Amino acid sequence: MTLRWIGFYIRALIVNVISTKALNAVLSVFGALWLFVEVTTYFFPTVIVFGTTKLPDAIRSNWPYFLAFGILLALWQCKPRLAISHKLRGRDVVIEIATGDIFSLPGAVIIGSNTTFDTRVPTIISAQSIQGLFFKRYYSGEEQLVAEISAGLHGVQSHELSSNRVGNSKRYPFGTCVRLRPKERTGYLLAIAHINEHGTASGSFEDLKNSLARLWEHIGTRGFKEPLLIPVLGTGFTRLPQCREEIVQEIIKSFVAACSERTFTDKLTIVISPSDILNHNISLEELGDSHQYRSRGTKSVARFKVSPRIAVR
Repeated sequence: MTLRWIGFYIRALIVNVISTKALNAVLSVFGALWLFVEVTTYFFPTVIVFGTTKLPDAIRSNWPYFLAFGILLALWQCKPRLAISHKLRGRDVVIEIATGDIFSLPGAVIIGSNTTFDTRVPTIISAQSIQGLFFKRYYSGEEQLVAEISAGLHGVQSHELSSNRVGNSKRYPFGTCVRLRPKERTGYLLAIAHINEHGTASGSFEDLKNSLARLWEHIGTRGFKEPLLIPVLGTGFTRLPQCREEIVQEIIKSFVAACSERTFTDKLTIVISPSDILNHNISLEELGDSHQYRSRGTKSVARFKVSPRIAVR
């Protein structure tokens, strides 16, 4: 676990501590302690402890220890929730929402890309994007990457753009997917945005929904059956106006619908960056509890199980 993630955890804990959640936790803990003291002193008023001291007096004289115990329990209740999960009804498929480093988790990484499949970092692709980080981490040079993408696009229909532009001139349909396999790590490049002649990316929510449907179809027919990791697509350089909660909801909705047709993975993890959790005040518990989905007319209620682990190594 790096200092960056430790810093995030401490910041998230501080946010919880100064919120009403901490007050509720303290009151509930002290309420339970007070009930314990009342019951104990009522049933055992004459019991002698510590040699000559009666139990009620011993409890009263040691109240700082009860105070410290109560505060520790309240802090435990306020610890950040860093992963929640849910098993689909009637299927051995788990959906998880986690925060942390997407590359530290096992599984295939789904990467939002552009319809021209440009790869130049940082000229067109930001070095801080998931795509840029994946290229830097798993490829020693651009030639191997370009060769893999070209092989994956073989036979896919495209149309030529004006040559007077930044980047590639062949544009592929939204939802075009290319499976990469560098250094024994699978990545799926998914076209969700156009790159204009100035090198700026843009897309729409409708295009994202269509792309997700094609993604699950591609993985189901051409991919390996392995855990899938997906970021909150479209919220970065694609510049979608929708909030992150809405996009997470759409990812889960499309995934549940695809699972009604076939089982192509045992687990999907939606990874939200720690900065998004803090900057946009996202609650994993509320995010998990708020979603209800229907697949082929059958209600699948997403009740996510909370886990305290952080998605890092």
